Amino acid sequence: MMTMRNISRLFFIGILLVLGSVFIPSHCFPQQSLLDDTGISRQYLLNLSGTVMNETFSGSQALLTLMSTVTGSGNPYLIIIQGFPKKNSRNSFFWNSEHSVMANVANEITCDIKRTAVKSVPMYFVFLSPELLRHTGALEILGDEGKKYAEKVALPTLINAMAGKLKLNLHSNYLSGTVWMKGYDPVEKAYVQYNARIQGERSYKLEPKQELKK
Repeated sequence: MMTMRNISRLFFIGILLVLGSVFIPSHCFPQQSLLDDTGISRQYLLNLSGTVMNETFSGSQALLTLMSTVTGSGNPYLIIIQGFPKKNSRNSFFWNSEHSVMANVANEITCDIKRTAVKSVPMYFVFLSPELLRHTGALEILGDEGKKYAEKVALPTLINAMAGKLKLNLHSNYLSGTVWMKGYDPVEKAYVQYNARIQGERSYKLEPKQELKK
């Protein structure tokens, strides 16, 4: 038969268990890997839409590869994102999580660029500086048609990131998220911020067709 002392003891143990579940950090509990049991990397084809400088864009694409982390990086995964079908596709970006601080809770991953006051990190976004369009002279001569022509012949500007954050919600066959990056545009002689919403679906064995041109 339960005595009052035993009841009090069980009640006290129950309180300790509840408090423990509240105050023990979530990272102390093992998490299920976002990769398959075999550890094979995943690839997603991303659709990007957002703003950069004064331009609103949509229809840009990129490839994301999720891999096992490299030794000593301190991050749970390695994420590489690059423009598609070309690495220098307009309004795309390049991300290498080795140069960011990563946090992972369940299906969510957040990466913050490691900021430095000395130099930028080897991550960037690509957009067409308005000054490049003005430089062709086609805007004044041909109006909208001139703009379309200038956009075809002008090479997009690569902006090295000085700060930025990537947020992803990953599942086996799709993902969603956001990204922002900020850097200095030597053409415009101004700081430019890139913001994009990300929607992606699982893909297989895709590769960009062209090496990056600066």
